[in-house]
Amino acid sequence: MSVSQPITVTVNGDRKTAEVEPRLLLVHFLRETLRLTGTHIGCDTTHCGACTVLVEGVPVKSCTMLAVQADGQQVTT
Repeated sequence: MSVSQPITVTVNGDRKTAEVEPRLLLVHFLRETLRLTGTHIGCDTTHCGACTVLVEGVPVKSCTMLAVQADGQQVTT
């Protein structure tokens, strides 16, 4: 059983705080927790780039990053 962890992420200029499981991917946090469906899941293999977001201005495939890794960061979808 995983223990939820609090995170605070600034997404598109809005500060968001949530309790997430440590294994939750950033793409699922954006789509399911925050209901921001513009970030797509395209291939499930990390190759297509449909899930790319900017984290602190750097392009990141959000299917390869955990939501807890984005804690304290600025994310642009």
